[in-house]
Amino acid sequence: MTEILYEFPLNEKIRTYLRIEHLLNRLDHQCGHNEQWAILDFFSALFAILDIIERGDLKSDLLKDLEKHEKQLVAWAQHPSVNNDALQQLLSSVVEMSSRLMSSNKLGQSLRDDKFLSSIKQRFSIPGGSCCFDLPHMHQWLNQSLDTVQQNQQAWLNELDILQTVIELDLRMVREKANFTSCQAEAGLYQDTVENVELLRIKLPTDSPYYPTVSGHKNRFAIRFMQNDRQQNKSACQHSLKFTLATC
Repeated sequence: MTEILYEFPLNEKIRTYLRIEHLLNRLDHQCGHNEQWAILDFFSALFAILDIIERGDLKSDLLKDLEKHEKQLVAWAQHPSVNNDALQQLLSSVVEMSSRLMSSNKLGQSLRDDKFLSSIKQRFSIPGGSCCFDLPHMHQWLNQSLDTVQQNQQAWLNELDILQTVIELDLRMVREKANFTSCQAEAGLYQDTVENVELLRIKLPTDSPYYPTVSGHKNRFAIRFMQNDRQQNKSACQHSLKFTLATC
């Protein structure tokens, strides 16, 4: 049976990481497509990442997380039943990423300094601002050879390589903290008390008419299952419902 995976962050840091991961996946998917609409979506995702990076000290948060993961892995190495080869490989990756991130410039700075990108970024915040009369020089670029367009896109993506690698590693460490277990929501509601949880991962069958909504923080959360009725209005599930949950 196929399932839908829902992920809900319980702090602002993980919320930011998940948004960046989502946007990076959009970039990867759209890179190399020759349709102009795909390339315009590529720019939208790229500029959204730059806006997120500007809002806080993302680099500092990532370095702190990598340091925490390194200490955790060193502690796990003392456990007699641990797969030492796999652990040492992961530990080496964490140490390497910490070194690369520490020695890198401010995240996204080269993209902010790119004259072509900076000349079109502001227009993308305007509804319909990417029309040819708004950005004629971008539309001239859009009609260059596919090789030229793809080379430029790949060069911009390469500037985010360290960010993508560290985000993937950090979220992998978070997601692997917990396994999925079967749970039951009574009258469509499930609540629990936990300790320092950052991420909830919820699975439901694809044919289920319900979807989860979450409220809470690192030590307590509540999951309310909802559905869209025929008029597309939200309504709460009123009966018992089984699902699987990982508290990471």
